[in-house]
Amino acid sequence: MFSLPRLAELAKKLLADTSTRSVRWQAGGAPVDAGWAVPLNEKVESVNEAISNLAESGSWVLLYSVQRDPEYRALLDQLMAEILADTGCSREDVTWEDAYIFLASPNAVTPYHIDHEATFLFQIHGNRTANIWDANDRSVLPDKEIEKYYAGDLNAAKYTVEKQSKAAVYALNQGTGVHHPSKAPHAFKNGDIYSIALGIHFCVRDCDRQASVYQMNYLLRRCGLKPTSPGKSQWRDKLKTSIVGMFADKNPKTKHDMLRSGFKKLTAPLRLFLK
Repeated sequence: MFSLPRLAELAKKLLADTSTRSVRWQAGGAPVDAGWAVPLNEKVESVNEAISNLAESGSWVLLYSVQRDPEYRALLDQLMAEILADTGCSREDVTWEDAYIFLASPNAVTPYHIDHEATFLFQIHGNRTANIWDANDRSVLPDKEIEKYYAGDLNAAKYTVEKQSKAAVYALNQGTGVHHPSKAPHAFKNGDIYSIALGIHFCVRDCDRQASVYQMNYLLRRCGLKPTSPGKSQWRDKLKTSIVGMFADKNPKTKHDMLRSGFKKLTAPLRLFLK
């Protein structure tokens, strides 16, 4: 399931489905603060080449939603059942789940960023160093950065050298794994051989509701107000969540739709004034 030829075949299958973007790749030599706007190594002409020659291509490749292949669907179902049992999380609380495979060349860097979903990452081949920060430490992750992220800026969380001392650092080798909670900033650095990792990530209702609060707070802040942070006023949180929910897609087809459709529709008439 995790040999390079099998993964190159999987990437080809995912690319053939044009209904959604399931393959992402870029140069692996960018610094930790580079964000996602990094081009591919110009010497690498295709995803297949990046994967097949992973030891030398200077790239990383991210395969999303690999459960579209039945073999990986069975693996996702098995691992999600174990995760839910071990964490005590209810299946009814899970609003979205996905399996991804991350492939990276030697010494490749995964830039500092945050995700809405919680993730359990399993190292399949090679070794990496994981840096994970506390999502609740506002000296690391200010409310403004979270608000910008939920408004659509995937590079909103900013790395600084001063933050490095607050990171929890884990050495990942084949057969080990790590968990990073929702919104926990994280970054990775590969070792001297190529890396293959499997990630299981999922969203839960409480985090989805909190995302709506951050979206409303972003809007209020842009209007010159000083919004109350999530968790400090139950009635304010409920009101903000309800407003965003009124505009949200009732049957979202993607995580993006689930997370941002309400905010996008709510702010559409205001975009000219908020630039």
